Amino acid sequence: MPRPAFQIELLVAGPPAQVWDRLWDLDRHTAAVPLTTVGAGSSPGLRQGARFTARTALGPFRIDDHMLVRSWDPPRHAVLDKVGRVLSGRIEVDLRAEGADTHLCWIQTFGAVGVPDTLAGWAARPVRAAYRRTLAQITRP
Repeated sequence: MPRPAFQIELLVAGPPAQVWDRLWDLDRHTAAVPLTTVGAGSSPGLRQGARFTARTALGPFRIDDHMLVRSWDPPRHAVLDKVGRVLSGRIEVDLRAEGADTHLCWIQTFGAVGVPDTLAGWAARPVRAAYRRTLAQITRP
């Protein structure tokens, strides 16, 4: 059975280079995702091979989403893998100019240890909706 997945397409104000910079600004992710802090750790700036972590915490409960940049081709294409022990998946992002704006396509597979893919698949719609709102906020000029 294939991993649960979703796709988001947005038309974002500005040319691809500007949208790319906003999209990969980790401080914007921290500001947009409730209860989550995103940091690059020891890797200054994102690039192929860089690692970063998004830590979501509520009181004593926390979950770390460790990511590895597999492919980095600014301002067009990026592939990130979730490489933690709990969360897994892949994010593939493509940007292309559309007039004065940018078409953003975000494709993501996801899973969690101990959660069967069929059960995780039930979460695809609400997860997609949350990501869509978050991406719109992150990429807003």
